Amino acid sequence: MRHVMRILAIVFAALVLAALQSTTPPYAMLTGPIRTAGHQSDTVASATLSLAIEDISNARTIEYEHFGKAMKLETSGVWVVIDARLQAFRQTMPIRAATLVGASGRCYRQSERAAGAPDSLAAKTLQPGLPTTGIFIFELPEDETTDMTLVVSEQYDPQLQDEVSVKLDPLVAAPQDQLDLGLNGD
Repeated sequence: MRHVMRILAIVFAALVLAALQSTTPPYAMLTGPIRTAGHQSDTVASATLSLAIEDISNARTIEYEHFGKAMKLETSGVWVVIDARLQAFRQTMPIRAATLVGASGRCYRQSERAAGAPDSLAAKTLQPGLPTTGIFIFELPEDETTDMTLVVSEQYDPQLQDEVSVKLDPLVAAPQDQLDLGLNGD
């Protein structure tokens, strides 16, 4: 009888451990980003930053001036330019990690081809209490623009840090042939 009780105790302990293991979230989920989500029409605010989308444009070609040289960037897809207003609440923080999640679920980081564009948020640092405006520039296939989400954080794949996610309205208008970013990102 004692051997049967030991075997039952071992089986019971194994079942409890299996149940605990199957219900415990993975480590990456436990230490992942602290997500705050909203829609394009809202100002989405986490504990450390807020993001408001002011306008979205799309074009086949973007133009701007960089150090006195005219830049004209073409793409076989589409350029998506997002005018945004950001504000840090607690500390100075760069916004180097902006990702556009397309309709297929693929992630597109800010275009390095357009890194010198005026008013680019990739080159700015947020100061607490001082709203900052600028643009995010992405290059992606046109079919990805039907369902997009902008994800912004201080760094890519943040661990236990805030990440703001904004669901964007679908781009129903055909892309412009050319978009001049000018001196103010317009």
